[in-house]
Amino acid sequence: MKKALNTVSAFQFFQLVRYSTLILIGIVFTKTALSKTEIGEYETFVFIAGAVSFFWLNGLLKASLPIGKNTERSKTNIFSAFLVVQLFSLTAALLLYFLQPFFSRFLLNHQPLPEIYFLLAFIVISVPANLVEYYYLIRGKNKAIVVYAIVSFTLQFILVVFPVIMHLPIRWAMIGLALSALLRYAWLWILLIVNNELFVSSKFIREHLNLGTPLVVATLLSGSAQFVDGFIVTSKFNEEAFAVFRFGARELPLAMLMANALSSAMLPAFANDQNRQKNLLRLKTSVTRLMHFLFPLTAVLLLVSRPLFPVIFNPDFAESASVFNVYLLLVISRLIMPQTILNGLRITQPIMLASAIELILNIALSLVFVQFWGLPGIAFATVIAYLTEKAYLSYRLKKQFDIVLSSYLPVGIYALYSFGIVVIFIFAEQIF
Repeated sequence: MKKALNTVSAFQFFQLVRYSTLILIGIVFTKTALSKTEIGEYETFVFIAGAVSFFWLNGLLKASLPIGKNTERSKTNIFSAFLVVQLFSLTAALLLYFLQPFFSRFLLNHQPLPEIYFLLAFIVISVPANLVEYYYLIRGKNKAIVVYAIVSFTLQFILVVFPVIMHLPIRWAMIGLALSALLRYAWLWILLIVNNELFVSSKFIREHLNLGTPLVVATLLSGSAQFVDGFIVTSKFNEEAFAVFRFGARELPLAMLMANALSSAMLPAFANDQNRQKNLLRLKTSVTRLMHFLFPLTAVLLLVSRPLFPVIFNPDFAESASVFNVYLLLVISRLIMPQTILNGLRITQPIMLASAIELILNIALSLVFVQFWGLPGIAFATVIAYLTEKAYLSYRLKKQFDIVLSSYLPVGIYALYSFGIVVIFIFAEQIF
């Protein structure tokens, strides 16, 4: 365990446990007496909370990693980052409160926002609570990341599913989710106080905002894909269709989580440009290792997802498998990581432009494809938009820094795997 546990693997484990908890909650929901409408209401609760916070949170978190250590005090700048994130979360909650009519009329097909006051509280406390794992990451506390993941998400699972098992209304599951966030928020404060981290660095805040602003815009544009997809569904379909889409629109959890965790864990390394070649080789080696695991797993899932979805969930969610299969193709773009290098080098303008291209392409293709292929058409648009973004960033990295694709990606093996996945996807769709 000690040999396997490092900064990358610990953060990958955390993301895996987090995502597995979401999947397990969904499975439990479908095995209870909850209707698709009730499940859709819970999914809308989680979806809205993410929609108003994901872009600035992810952008600020990525910006904090290369500059997170405070060398003058031998501490971290986590409290300064907390103040920035807390201010943003309060602002997001206030805007959501006053923009309820807009969300209801134009984005939720005239449905009210679910449990609005618990939703606002959830946004205010759950978003800053994400700094706990990043504090551990900056401090290199790999074992603490693993223990924290197990404890916090076990509590979340219990607090969310227990009310449903006891046949309480779905609102109690939302309350349980908010309570689990409150516990993580309290733990963050305990860490700050016990480790004497309660000091403010105005220098860090300025640099944080300066570096984070382009990343916030880039994440808003790029990460908006999943929320744009969701809002297109909610504007054109009912809550039942939204539940079907959400259960399928999850791509391969391991691909997204492990690739994102690898990218985040490598950011502090690329901040030291003197070790560029060494870090490029390390990234290429890590990506190669992921490919040998993720591509075969994707192939298996493509072949078994349609028969298994009605069993794992229930027959009402059989259609989700079609969306899921298309999202599995995102593994092809996930394993190309030019954005990791650019982020580490603090070059964020190309990322912002690439994200704008991706968002425009995704919206345009989604609105067209949904007319022909329904829910899977929206997923196809996302796959094409993601590949376009990565291709552009790889081009900019080569042009601006002369860093070729083969220096951080095993091109030959990658191309062979990608071709095989596409062939298997076509075969699986034709067979089933």
